[in-house]
Amino acid sequence: MHDTTHPMKQTRRRPRAALLQTAAVTLLALCASACQPRQQNVTGDGPEMSAFVELMMPKAIEIQHYLTRPRDFSGDGSADGVEVVLVARDSFGDSVKCVGTFHFELYTMRLASGDKLGERVAFWPVTINSDKRMVQYWDRVTRSYLFKLQLSDGRLAPGRYVLTAQLITPAGSKLYDTYEFAYKTGQ
Repeated sequence: MHDTTHPMKQTRRRPRAALLQTAAVTLLALCASACQPRQQNVTGDGPEMSAFVELMMPKAIEIQHYLTRPRDFSGDGSADGVEVVLVARDSFGDSVKCVGTFHFELYTMRLASGDKLGERVAFWPVTINSDKRMVQYWDRVTRSYLFKLQLSDGRLAPGRYVLTAQLITPAGSKLYDTYEFAYKTGQ
C-alpha cells in the first residue's frame, strides 16, 4: 500500500500544524502574563485614598426585620437566642462588607413610655477583623451578615423585645439600628 496523498499537500500540513501550535503557545503565554496581579503603589494618606475609603465604607446598618427572629439553638423547642441578619450599606445604598466591632443588645420593651428600652437581657460583642471572622459571619448569597446570638443564661421568656445593633468602625464612627419584636413560646 502506498500513500495517495499528494506530496505538496503533506508539506503544507506540517507547517500549518506547527504554526497553529506556536500560535496556541504564544496565546497561552500572553494570557498567563495578563492574568498576573499587578503591584500597585497605594498609600493610605493620599486624598484619593481618603475619598475612596469614604465612598466605600458603610454609611448605615440595617437589621433585616423579616429575617431576624428568636431561635432555638439547643433544639428543645423554646428560643434561647436570636438569629440576626444585618446588612451594611455604602453611600450608594448597596450592601458591603465591613470591619469593626458590632455590639448587639437585647432589652425587654417598656410599654407606654418614651424610652422603650427596659431591662437589658443580653449583650453580645462581635468583632470582625480578619478573613476568618469575615467568612464566619458573611453570607455571599444574601450579601448580608448572619449572627447567631445565644443567650448565656437560659431561655427567652415570652414578651416584647427591642434588639439594638451598633457598628463601631476602625475609624471610630458608629452606626446604629433597632428592631422591635414579640416572642410567644413555641414560635
